[in-house]
Amino acid sequence: MKSILVYGDSLVWGRNASNRDRHKYEDRWPNILGASLKNVKVWEAGLGGRTTNLDFQGLPGRNGLKHLPIALLQAAPLDLVILALGTNDVFAEAGRKPEDTVNAMRSLVKVTKDLPTAQGSSVPNTSPPEVMIVAPPNCLPLSSVVGEGFPELDKLTRWLPELAKLYGELAIEQNTYFADAAQLCEPDPEDGLHLDVENTRKLGVGIAKALALQGFARLFKNM
Repeated sequence: MKSILVYGDSLVWGRNASNRDRHKYEDRWPNILGASLKNVKVWEAGLGGRTTNLDFQGLPGRNGLKHLPIALLQAAPLDLVILALGTNDVFAEAGRKPEDTVNAMRSLVKVTKDLPTAQGSSVPNTSPPEVMIVAPPNCLPLSSVVGEGFPELDKLTRWLPELAKLYGELAIEQNTYFADAAQLCEPDPEDGLHLDVENTRKLGVGIAKALALQGFARLFKNM
């Protein structure tokens, strides 16, 4: 059986903006992806507030680079690691630039590829996992939010498209798979950031199709 780790933030965890709870297991996008696969185990590793490489004041354990090695070792051996982070960098550091987050993602990719040779690795004789970088979905401007929004939304409406462009270039540089979630789903107007059931399912289907088109078709049931 092959194994995929999805490592990300609240969108991987399944934050439901409307009810302020968690989407059901079968609706969360990593599990929608898993339902499309044959003989593949998908590991969910999502945490609200997780950044690429920043500490988040008041939210312990959110530094994605610091905690990625643990997630990798827990799920190893792995055939593919999907890295879906970036949005929270703006919340953790107001002056954060997209280029800073791209550099951090480059480090996350390296840590992932170095899994077999990492200190304390329990899978030293395996091949490095393949990697997919997922650019975050767009958000809505604060004026379009019908519930409680975030002050950072207006900045993110400009910041996230630039990040997606740079992530796409990074994927080419690092020879990884890539998906732009902004092309696959729309944020919930309730908070302008998270996804409703329909859109978290759309994201899972879209990621599955992107993997199939980019060479992972052999793992899919009906693609």
